[in-house]
Parts: sequence; structure tokens; C-alpha cells
Amino acid sequence: MSLAAYVAMTLLGQLPSNLDFGKGLQHWEGTGFLIVALDAGKPETRGVSSADDKGRRKGMRRQVFRVPAKAQVLACQAFAETEHGTNDGRLDVVLADENNQVLPRKVKVGASWSSSPRILPSFIGQPYEYAWEVAGYIGKRLQIVLIDEDDRPGNYLYASGFAFPSGQDFEDGDFARFMRNLETKHQLSPMARFDSKRFAAISNARDEFAIDRLKNCEIFCDQFLEHFRSRGFVVTPPSQRLMLAIFESPEGFEAYLGQKMPSGVAGVYHPPTNRLVLYDLAENRAIAAQRNAAKKAGSRIGSTLERGRFIETLERKLSDLSKDANLSTTMHEAAHQISFNCGLLNRDGDVAVWLAEGLATYCEATDQGDWTVLGTPNPLRIADLVRARGSYLPIKDLVVNDRWRETNRVLLGYAQSWALFRMLMEERRNDLKGYLRTIYSRKAPEQRLADFHAAFGDLAPLERRHQFYIAEMIARHAPAAAR
Repeated sequence: MSLAAYVAMTLLGQLPSNLDFGKGLQHWEGTGFLIVALDAGKPETRGVSSADDKGRRKGMRRQVFRVPAKAQVLACQAFAETEHGTNDGRLDVVLADENNQVLPRKVKVGASWSSSPRILPSFIGQPYEYAWEVAGYIGKRLQIVLIDEDDRPGNYLYASGFAFPSGQDFEDGDFARFMRNLETKHQLSPMARFDSKRFAAISNARDEFAIDRLKNCEIFCDQFLEHFRSRGFVVTPPSQRLMLAIFESPEGFEAYLGQKMPSGVAGVYHPPTNRLVLYDLAENRAIAAQRNAAKKAGSRIGSTLERGRFIETLERKLSDLSKDANLSTTMHEAAHQISFNCGLLNRDGDVAVWLAEGLATYCEATDQGDWTVLGTPNPLRIADLVRARGSYLPIKDLVVNDRWRETNRVLLGYAQSWALFRMLMEERRNDLKGYLRTIYSRKAPEQRLADFHAAFGDLAPLERRHQFYIAEMIARHAPAAAR
């Protein structure tokens, strides 16, 4: 019987069990697969194989089941053994719903999960782990179909261990359900899950983009913890896996946040859910408009060769811009997320905007798409300081009142927060440590001025030093080009 016929079968009859083959092939319909164990001394390697038996070179087995309460994923182990080490799709493990739609599958390679269009060959004789997200199918019937449509000698499928695991690798079921609902409600591209050692992302962006963001976060987390620990701050690795919501476009980003966002905002850290939310700036509306306008202008260039060169140069510049901005945004928002999960700042406490943003901008500097070391001069923030022409926010307004973030001086506030935090890290580090200890348990803003004054003394001399420090930064470091 063909795959199409199996998937199209009505899901009726007794709801089966024995997903892990503990009772042999009971409740598994079909032929061509036999019980095997990869290691006779290890019961956990018990599974099924379609390896040639008595001349039979094809096979198909199916089981129908209802997704139990609280299940988040269905997982298994599998490999496709072929003579040349590649699988053309005739060896497969399929999970389909009641509408005969095949669910997307992920494979775990190393510490990361990624999309899996094919079942891979074994790795040194061992299967890979595969998983399907089933949190949106609680109480519904799904069917597993094991397929061997490959009649070439020696080509076969192995599968074992179908189960609904729980634990760190598949935590935060509310997040998965929320993202799945967003996908349905706003007709977004399909979501997929990606995992690394300390982070997990649910994304509908390009796989490469999502994986790069996880890599950025992993590298940054190590650098962040080492940087502050080596300077005497008490920081600990996050105790839970940190979550990212990654979108291919601003539409998904804004759907998550429930509001329109300024064109220049491509990422946020969302304290209530402790998640980092971002999208690929290559799809930014302003960049897309700039690209279209430039291409329209370029279409009037005389020769085909000149038009080609113009468009190639334009695409390269816009690609470099989005690459740099994506990296900077990721580092900035990851700094927020990690600082609130490593013991440095209290997510449930009162944290002034200057402190949260000063710390994040201290960590975000990039140079043409490459991330620089924490604490290095930040060209973008220096450029904002230059544009202020010496007209700065008073330190009292900066550190006590968060309203500057809602004004047209928001970029200046970020730049001054960067300069103030960096200055305190360099010149008043012990006072800054004491200040962070003092405010950690604060729940309301009433003590902000008193706490800041107690840690750093009178504001007047600090203000003078702050402005002189800004002048030094401007004199010593060329600012970035205007945004």
C-alpha cells in the first residue's frame, strides 16, 4: 500500500499503545518491519527495521494514537541506511494529522535541533534523535507511518523509542502554543523549533538566520559571564533555558508584541515572559522601501552592465547594513535577557531604564557585521552624542525618571546611559557593585535618587565628569555614519 493510501485511511478503531515496541509489533499495522535491537545487551535499543528479510525489500507500518494531555513533542530515534550514504526520501518516518497533513520534523545534531527534510544515515552505527511538536494536537488523533519504498538491496529504515519526553529540551509548552496560535491567527509562515545548549528558539525565519542567532547568544553568554565575573561581579549561568521568538518579518514581530513598532526597532527583550523577540532586519520595511526606490532609480541607468553593477553594489550595502544591525540587536537584547537571569539585575525589581539600557549598549558594539569585545567604544552611541552638540540630559533626569525614553531624545538617552555605565565600570567599579547590590531588592522607584546618591556621591561633580568623559569619547573615537 502506498504512503498516500496509508495517510488517507480513516483514523478509527481502538486507540493503540506500544509506541516504543515494548510489546513487539502489537498495534502496528502493516508489513515489512521486524523487531531488532541495535545492541543485544541494551533493551533501550529495541526498535524495528525494514532490513531485507526473506527477499522482502519494501515495507510499511502504521500506528494511530491520541496525543495525551500535556504532551509537547513526539520523539524517536531513527536512521536510513543506504549503500551510498544518502536517502532520496524512499526511507521515511512520517507523522500526519487527521486532515492528512504531514507535520514538520526536526533532527538533533550535536546540541542543536534543525529542520529535517530527510531521515539521515546512522552516525557510527547509532540513530539520530527526531521530534515533532504536538502541543497543538492535545486530545487529537495522529498517525505514525514507517516507510520503506526502496527496493535496492541493503537499503533499509530503523526506528525506535517513540515517546513523549518531558524536561529541559522541550520545556515551555505555553510558548510553543502561543507561537502556534500566532501562526494560525496571523497566517504566518510555519514555525520550527531550534535548540542550543542554553537557548531555544521558535522561529518562522530562515533556518540559517535562527541558527545564527542561537550561536550568537551562546558565544555572547560565555563572554558576558566571563567579562563581569573577571571584574568581581557575582554572576551565575542562567538556571533555565532562555527562549527566543524569531520572525522572518516585522508582521510576525508586531503580532507577537500586539502593536505596531517603530521602523528602527527589530528586537526587544520582553521581561514579563523573559523572552527575546526579534526579526530579520533584511525584511525591514524602511530597508525594503530604500531598496525598491534605488532599484527604480537604477532602472534608468543606460547600459545593462552599469545597471547590474549598481544593483549589485546596492544589495551588498543593504546586506552589510542588515547583517550589522541584526548582530547588534541580538547582542543588545541578549544582554538584557542574560543580565536578568544571571543575578546581576532583578527582573521582578525596579530597574531604571538608564541602567538596563546602559548595560545593554555597553555590550552591543559591532563593526561591519562583526561583534567587538564587551566594553569597547560604541560608534553608534558616540554618533548620537556628537549630534547632541553638548546639549545633554541632566544626570538626575536620566537616572531617576524613565520618561526620556518616550521623547524625541530617546537615542541621546541611550547614548548617555552607555557613556555613564561605561564610565562607572572603568572608574567606579566597586561603587557600581555596591549600587547593584542595594537596588536588587527594590520594588518601586521612590528610592532611586537616594540609592544613586549613596553609591556615587553628589551629582554635580559626577555630572561634570560624565560630560568630560563624553567629550573624551568623541575626541578619541570616530563616530559611526548617520543612521
